[in-house]
Amino acid sequence: MSILSLVNAACTRLIESGIRPEEAGFDAEVLARHLLGWDRATYFTERHRKVTRAFDKEYITLIARRARREPVAYLTGQREFWGLEFAITPDTLIPRPETELLIETVLHLRPDRSIDGVLVDVGTGSGCIAVVLAIEFPNMTIVATDISQPALAVAQANAKRHGVSERIEWRHGPQLAGLSGPIDLIVSNPPYVTAQAMQHLAPEVRDHEPHVALNGGTGGTRTLRALIAEASVKLVNNGSLVVEFGCDQEAVFRQVVNAAHLTDTQVIHDIQGLPRVGVATYRTNR
Repeated sequence: MSILSLVNAACTRLIESGIRPEEAGFDAEVLARHLLGWDRATYFTERHRKVTRAFDKEYITLIARRARREPVAYLTGQREFWGLEFAITPDTLIPRPETELLIETVLHLRPDRSIDGVLVDVGTGSGCIAVVLAIEFPNMTIVATDISQPALAVAQANAKRHGVSERIEWRHGPQLAGLSGPIDLIVSNPPYVTAQAMQHLAPEVRDHEPHVALNGGTGGTRTLRALIAEASVKLVNNGSLVVEFGCDQEAVFRQVVNAAHLTDTQVIHDIQGLPRVGVATYRTNR
């Protein structure tokens, strides 16, 4: 049997497990390339090769796990974010493409890449946001916090991989705990799925990703509210909070920001036109 024939059979199995056909075909190919160490060009050139016994055994095992709806990122241990490869484990949320909008927003907000100051990534997870911003702002002090010690270990490994481990300070704890300020920028992709919606998530998310990084409590804004309250007393003058939230949480974001007396509120929409990222600024003369 050729590699292509085995991949096609795997695609059929994934479809039968409930995975959408277009996703199943892509996943079957990605898992094959992962085991073979091939890029896509090599795969298309060499996919008619005969399957080896070792590959057949490992590949069938991976496909069986994917059929049980384990995310591909956990099976390969990798996920791309901002053009960089990050190690991913079940202790970390899998980075989503829409979270790159957070990075874009920060770069637009602070176009001068030579600035210094303190930037805090709250709920760093895999560390993808902290690492990217450490690369983009080489003179800033980066602090990354998370309530999960295993997630912090993954983030530290990713920082080392991308050559910025000495630039990032790691804090184990919730939100801004232990940080007295002043802070120039606070960036966060906090948990924002409502407690009620957790059970309705896709199996890949509901059954495999860390609930602590997903569940935002009743209304999905528990962490968002706490973070805004802390930001209002720890940001420097003209310091800003940049935060991702659920597409139905814009009104809550604006309400809580106003109550905390933060100003210059902005809401940025994602590629689907949905409100996704909020910006608010602290000013002493507000």
